[in-house]
Amino acid sequence: MDRLSITLPPSIAYHGPVRRLLETLGRERCDSKAIADLGTALERFGHRREAAKAHIGFSEACGGQPESLRRAVNLLADLNDYQAVIKVADDLIKLEPFSDNGYYLRALGRDRSGQARAAIDDYLTAIELFPNKQQIANVGYVAMAANYAKLGQFCDAAIAINSWVSINPIHNDTSQMRAIIGDYTAKGRCPTGAAGGEEVFPLARGGNVVKLQVTVNGVRGTFILDTGATFVSLRQSFAEKAKVAVDQESSVRLHTANGIVSAHRGRAASIQLRSLVAKDVAIVVQADAKGAYGDGVDGLLGMSFLSHFKLSMDTQTLRVSRR
Repeated sequence: MDRLSITLPPSIAYHGPVRRLLETLGRERCDSKAIADLGTALERFGHRREAAKAHIGFSEACGGQPESLRRAVNLLADLNDYQAVIKVADDLIKLEPFSDNGYYLRALGRDRSGQARAAIDDYLTAIELFPNKQQIANVGYVAMAANYAKLGQFCDAAIAINSWVSINPIHNDTSQMRAIIGDYTAKGRCPTGAAGGEEVFPLARGGNVVKLQVTVNGVRGTFILDTGATFVSLRQSFAEKAKVAVDQESSVRLHTANGIVSAHRGRAASIQLRSLVAKDVAIVVQADAKGAYGDGVDGLLGMSFLSHFKLSMDTQTLRVSRR
């Protein structure tokens, strides 16, 4: 009990199942099954705080145990101790820096404790690190949108939901999602994509990379089409030329070909792809040295722009048209 940093009344500590599990952990201090069962037993007796502390103590004593920290976070969330949730999620992120789970759990803690901007950063990071966007649930997008709404950024809230819908319109474009998008759009009096009918782009042979000429705030650059990216992403040097607004206090993590990199959130007054224009577009900016776009590429054209439009692709062409 001392090693796990827990205190239990004798009536619980000497109860059959609890005592046996404590004795097991006395012999095998890093027995994962025993700590899981001990946590469950303590929960049954109504000692959820001690169960959480036991999991945290076990992780500290055994070189870092992600599963124990996850169990602890969920217990602390049930207790509405969101500052503790954030602290334990920090430790989980250190153990699993490439996993979406720790960032999502920390986002939950920041969300529930009223830290809207920090929660948005973590929700976005969790979304970007999720391994297969086709299977991602809407919960992170909806929560991110709600935090944008708390800040009065209703257009960003609408874009967040629209980004999830655009991943798989056949399944995600529901009446409920349309109603949420419509509500945020009305509250923000949001600008829509301007001008243009359908634009057709030839696809390069022998690869899936689609490079497009894109204008950001009047500055032309070369961008890679990336429907898996939540936001349009820019190199820092290009962002400076385009004079985009950057929130230096924000911090998100992006998955690139060179690994996980840090970036800042920002806004572009306009982004244009031939005749197709979107106003006031959310972006992220990452340092040039960490860019993974390739030579001569200024960024990724992600869903914060593309969700304004309808996309279709065959073996030879990409078609982009106004919704």
